Formats: sequence, C-alpha cells, structure tokens
Amino acid sequence: MADFRALCEEMKKLRKQIDTILYISGYRDYDDLSGLDDYKQIKTADQRQQLEEYRNILYKLDTVQSDLAYFEKPIREVSRIYTNESGRYETDKGHYYTSGSGIEFLRTEEVYNYDTDEWENAGIWTCSRVESRNGEYYIVGYSDVELSGLKVRVRG
Repeated sequence: MADFRALCEEMKKLRKQIDTILYISGYRDYDDLSGLDDYKQIKTADQRQQLEEYRNILYKLDTVQSDLAYFEKPIREVSRIYTNESGRYETDKGHYYTSGSGIEFLRTEEVYNYDTDEWENAGIWTCSRVESRNGEYYIVGYSDVELSGLKVRVRG
C-alpha cells in the first residue's frame, strides 16, 4: 500500500501521461479526433463507435488533466475577501470574483482524528466557482458559506 506522498507523485505522472494523450490525439486543437492523420479512413461502424467513445474519454481526461495541473500552480496569494466599490468580492492584492469566477476557499468540515479517536473541525481548501442569484453572490455547492471575510487562495 502506498502513502499520500507516493499518491501525489503518481498523480503528477498521470497528468503528464494524459497531457501526452491529449497532444498526440489532436484533441486540444480540434475538440474531437478529426486531427488524426487517418481520420478520413475511418469507415466502419465499429471504428466510428470506438472513435466516438475515445472522444468522450478524451473530454473527461481533459477535465482530469486540468484539475491535476491546477495543484501544480504556485499559490500567489492567501487573504480574506471583502466587497469592493463595484460590489464584487476582492482580495487584498486586487483579485476579484464575479459570476463564473473560480474560487479556492478554506471551509471547515468535521473529520475524524485517528490520533485522538475523536471527531474535530478541520480546515479544508476547496475549489468551486462564484455565481450570482438575485444580485447576491454565492459559492456553488456551498451557498451557506459567507463570502465577506472568507479566506481564499489565488493560484497562477
């Protein structure tokens, strides 16, 4: 059985492998497999099925690769957000959030502590996005989280 560090290393390798697959398939350039040299020679129902399934798989792999690459980006800022004069939430260094903006924020979750054999509140950095409803901003999946004063991280 592996440990967390070994898992992280394997995830980095996986990201690179997926990147290679996306590159050689031409998926990133065409959003499908029409960039393959022999694309026009695909004629049978079996080949078309396989092509369609590969395209679906590549779409999912592209999402996985993007998620894995995100963790390799350096953290540029850790701060709390506040409402600026435009009504948007903003960090101390001027990074602002509006509808559709990705956000990485610190939330508290009850987790089990195996050392103390008890449940405790722990911080978990969480990725989501900001949206707006009736002029009010919220975090998708976490509508009960108060944005004002929320601790966030900015990567890039």
